[in-house]
Amino acid sequence: MRPPHRRTPAAVSARGIALTLLALLGGTACTQEKPSAPVSATTAPALTTPQAELLAVTRFTNYRRGAAKVTADIPVQGHSAGLTGRLDWRRSTGLAILQGNGGVLEHGRHLLRWDRTTVSIQHNWTGPLPAHPPRHGWTQRSLTTETSTVDTALLLLLNLAADRPDNAQLLLHSGARRLGAEKAGGVPVTVFAGPSITTPRSTSPGPTRTPPGRTRYWIDADGGLRRFSARLGGGTAWLVVKFST
Repeated sequence: MRPPHRRTPAAVSARGIALTLLALLGGTACTQEKPSAPVSATTAPALTTPQAELLAVTRFTNYRRGAAKVTADIPVQGHSAGLTGRLDWRRSTGLAILQGNGGVLEHGRHLLRWDRTTVSIQHNWTGPLPAHPPRHGWTQRSLTTETSTVDTALLLLLNLAADRPDNAQLLLHSGARRLGAEKAGGVPVTVFAGPSITTPRSTSPGPTRTPPGRTRYWIDADGGLRRFSARLGGGTAWLVVKFST
C-alpha cells in the first residue's frame, strides 16, 4: 500500500466549519429522510456568545482528543451503507469497514483506509476491523466527493477536527442556530444547526445565503462531539454519525 498523501486540497484547507464542511454538501444527491430536530433551523433564535464559543471549540476538542470510534449510516442512492471504524484526527486518517445494503454497493463488505485525498480498499473483507492496516492487498484511488456520497462522508469525518478553534465571532453571524437540548448516549448535549451556505445568485452577480441546517451537531458540555449529521447533495439524504472514545 502506498503511504497516504499528506497534502490538503484547496477545497478543504480553509479554516472554519462553514468552509471545511459545507463546501462538500452540494455535489452528490440521493434520498433518505432527515433525522428529527427539536426546532426548525430557520426559526430558532441566533446563537448567543457562549453557544457560539461551544460550537467553535468542537473541532479543536476532537483534535486534542486525537482519535475516536465511529459508526455511520451513509445514504447511497436510496440505500444505507454502514461504516464502522476508527478516526485518527491528528493524522487525518481513518480505518473502517463499509457494509453495503443493496444498490450499487450490493451487500459487499470492504475494508477502507483513507486520508483527505485518497482512499484505499480491500474488497470482500471477511475479518474484523484490524488493529493496524494490513501492509498489502490494497487498491488505491483518489476521493471523488463530486459524485460519491461515501467519499463525501469519509472526507467530512476527517474535517470534524482542526488544530485550532473556529472563530466564534464569525459563527455568531453565520446562520448557525441552537435547536435544543437532548441526550446522546446518555450524555446531555446541545443540538446545533450548522452555518448556512453562501452561494452565487442565478440571476445576478451577488451572493445569496441558503437557510441553515444542512449540518447538525450534538455537543456535550466539554465541547465533545457526540453525534453529527449532514444532508448530502441537493435532496433530503442525510449522513448520520455517532462517536465514542
